[in-house]
Amino acid sequence: MLQIAATRLYIKSETDYYTGEIVKINGSLPAVENGHEVSIIVKDSNGETFTKLRIKPTVDNKFTTHFQIPLYDKLLPTGKWTINISYVIWAAKVDINVLAGEKRPVYSVTIPKPELVIASAPTRDIRVGDKIMIISEVKNNEERDQRIFYIVQVKDDLGSTILLDWHIRTLNAEEMIRFSVSWTPESEGEYTLETFIWDDIKNPTPLSSSQSVSLTIEVDTAYCSCRHEFVYSRLKATMGGIFEAFIAG
Repeated sequence: MLQIAATRLYIKSETDYYTGEIVKINGSLPAVENGHEVSIIVKDSNGETFTKLRIKPTVDNKFTTHFQIPLYDKLLPTGKWTINISYVIWAAKVDINVLAGEKRPVYSVTIPKPELVIASAPTRDIRVGDKIMIISEVKNNEERDQRIFYIVQVKDDLGSTILLDWHIRTLNAEEMIRFSVSWTPESEGEYTLETFIWDDIKNPTPLSSSQSVSLTIEVDTAYCSCRHEFVYSRLKATMGGIFEAFIAG
């Protein structure tokens, strides 16, 4: 939002505006002259007039207006735009920076990329049979409590969901907390791990941007050997002589 006071123009918030955004202008004047209007001329980075606005100030010497930067205009000049404001003998101007593309949404919860920790051997690559701790540090950016759903999903290279787990918690205002979900991969291959923060499961609204991590799971020969021995011992205990005769034959 832009604000003018006397002969100076102040930036009350950000100076960067993306295409599609509305630029709001608030102002106050030293005095109000009957019959006069505030004149606002907006020029793009090529010096061409983008729009002209005229507004009557209120009895308390203030005025407010706005204009919108077009969203779907490939020929729209980006860069430094100038807003010129004049009223009777007073004048001021301010530059804003117009950026291409839509503004990214401001989320109420922050979640970075998850951290992956192997419980038994945190320094080596992840292998089949490792117990992996998926850790995320989540922060509530609001000055109020928020109920959130922290969701973890793991997919294989075919897009099939291997793991889906979630936690439900109410975060206090500006609270930061660490969530942890465990997963033990049973097969080698390429996997994608995704984390989400939603406000609800049935009708979800994202409270943060989603995060994803790609990882490769390798074969652990020791794990495979142990699994084979385990299966062999279970079959032998269950089937007894029939199993031994089958192996021998």
